[in-house]
Amino acid sequence: MRFVLEESSWAWDGKNRETYIERIEQLLDRLDIAYEREEPYLASRELLQQQVFGAYTLNDLLWNQDSPLNLPFEVSQRVVGHLNMMQYWDEEMAWPAIDVNIAGSDVLSPSAALVHARVGRRQATACLPLPGTWSGPCEVIVAGAKERIHFVVDEPSHRAFFRDTLEVEHVDEAGLEALAPHAFPVLMFLKGVWSELGHFEGGYARIRQSLHHFLAVLDDHGAWVFTDETGRLSPEEPVPGDKERRPVTNQLIQQRFIHWAFDVAPEKPNVRADGVCRRARERELGGQTLYCEWHYKFEGHVNRAHIHPPVTASKGKVIVAIFRDHLPLPGDG
Repeated sequence: MRFVLEESSWAWDGKNRETYIERIEQLLDRLDIAYEREEPYLASRELLQQQVFGAYTLNDLLWNQDSPLNLPFEVSQRVVGHLNMMQYWDEEMAWPAIDVNIAGSDVLSPSAALVHARVGRRQATACLPLPGTWSGPCEVIVAGAKERIHFVVDEPSHRAFFRDTLEVEHVDEAGLEALAPHAFPVLMFLKGVWSELGHFEGGYARIRQSLHHFLAVLDDHGAWVFTDETGRLSPEEPVPGDKERRPVTNQLIQQRFIHWAFDVAPEKPNVRADGVCRRARERELGGQTLYCEWHYKFEGHVNRAHIHPPVTASKGKVIVAIFRDHLPLPGDG
């Protein structure tokens, strides 16, 4: 269990029907992505049985064509698709509570209470509310106990939850490997790279926080750093009005990484020229040999993560290729 649909966020005042339907579609988009990424989500039976608009239950509102909502056919079909697959957690366990305070608001939400209880046991779980209410980490209070709960409504809050999961559950190497596709979904991790965590001097524990932070920035901005042809140093800068393409030079790439305080650089030409050194940095992907010269320095003289810009076989994703304490350099004894 990673996600639970939150009940109270479905309350509707009967106004702005189109906006309410858009919020439902946003939630459906999030469920689609969770399904594609094989991230389990559940709901309570109370979700459909609760009154959300006057005497209308959510079940009435969704399926009664005479209701004020009157969902468009294509939206109702998407709802049906997810409900047909839905598992209901309160068929197997009792509600831990129902009275909950979310970010200062008192609500009735058995699912938020369940998430609160699980997070209290360091079992990372997030709420999926109807967007337009809460977003990101929020303080949730149940029976006087406070917990920081993630409310996932979009891609940034989705990734932030899984990145926080790495810390909440204090994952080991196997846990990082399992969660990486969810915390860093637009990175490609080459086969075998996770077994190289043990090659770091001091092991995974020594570079743990730095590695997580680097992967997060690389996931959020790495493809842009390597491919954006506007000449900007950061995505926050305005796009030049002339729309002229500017070459993405090694110097520009390095300057862009410096914007996030990362020392990422390519190898010097003599490294490629040395057969032993070059082969130590080469990896195979889709029948193509990749020279993975770009590397992040965790420490001045030891511990590196070698990466490669997006290629066709990586489908636009930056490639995380090598974890190592030190690769051979020309002149090494």
